[in-house]
Amino acid sequence: MATNEQLRRIVIRVVTSLLNLIIGPAGAWVALGIRGVAGYIVVHTVSRFIIAELASKKENISKRAYRASPILLFLAGIAPLLFDTWECYVILVPFLLASFEGTYWSAFHGFRRSLTSDNERKSVKSFQKYEILSTVLASITVILLTVQDLVEFGGLIGSLLAVLAILIPMSPLPEGASIGFSTSDLSTHRAIFGRLTTGSFGVISYITTWGMRIVSMDTGGIALLGAMVAMSTVVGFIISERNEKLLDAEDADIRNWKVGNYLAMAGTLAMIASLGLNSNTGFLVSYLVCRGGTSGILHHLEVRISGQMLSGEGGVIGLRERVKFGAQTRVLLGYLVISLPILAYLGEVPEIALILFPALVLVLMCCILNLKTVGLLRPLQQA
Repeated sequence: MATNEQLRRIVIRVVTSLLNLIIGPAGAWVALGIRGVAGYIVVHTVSRFIIAELASKKENISKRAYRASPILLFLAGIAPLLFDTWECYVILVPFLLASFEGTYWSAFHGFRRSLTSDNERKSVKSFQKYEILSTVLASITVILLTVQDLVEFGGLIGSLLAVLAILIPMSPLPEGASIGFSTSDLSTHRAIFGRLTTGSFGVISYITTWGMRIVSMDTGGIALLGAMVAMSTVVGFIISERNEKLLDAEDADIRNWKVGNYLAMAGTLAMIASLGLNSNTGFLVSYLVCRGGTSGILHHLEVRISGQMLSGEGGVIGLRERVKFGAQTRVLLGYLVISLPILAYLGEVPEIALILFPALVLVLMCCILNLKTVGLLRPLQQA
């Protein structure tokens, strides 16, 4: 991707880390505890899916929304300074952050593919390296704010950095270039595999990330955890790089897909065991193992493989991300349908372990599904 877009992405990644770690779910937790976080999750997940669907209907709308999306980060950063109420933390902030994610991510990879002259494997590899760099920078920023006792300025700093992202000039698309690369025919074997792959990965990352946030907020060590997450992502990346050097491209993809899912499964099993042992520390360490598999290994594979399987005629915008957002929304709504009657009967919010346990079991099922279907990868790549 062109230099300006790489720089914009790094700045935006730091901003979103600041807002998510300091005034996002953490603000909802301070406002209303676990109920506040639950409300935040519902508003954020559903809003992101709806906004992504609306923004992707027409290409000119998607391009303009993508360019303007950092404005939503700016508004999310200053909102708590203007409205210090629970409604701000539980409704307004998650809606603004979700709107940013819906408009930005539904178009980002379309811009990436339109702006690069590299093949897709090399382009995604470059994207992964910049993601890891920005993740490390974001964790260092959060730690410095924590050490210097400047956490309360995190939202303001995030807003100022969002302004910087707005001011960085966009890299112009080549004349006639489109950001709609996806197929409109979802009935082919390739499209079905692509949707299955991105949907299952989306569920794994969604549930484990929110589980980590809930437990870390209960423990109170989110800044240090941010650094450990960055380190585990780097370790996963090193593992995937080693496999790619030892094997040819397609064999490396299969091995990395298996290793990533096995790490995610092992970490999830350990997270479940930690819940049973009532060990928050064990849960967070287990999450690091899972994170090494998901962000360090599986993420860039999912971007490239699912993008490849979902590409084709039709000019659909952001199909891969929208499938992911849709899967996450369905999981959330299904969970609510099952849990709300139980909560109404109990009359109180149960322990965190009881809340997370069934969701983590679903993560295990997604990992098993990914391992069962990996045999389809090579034939579809060669088709």
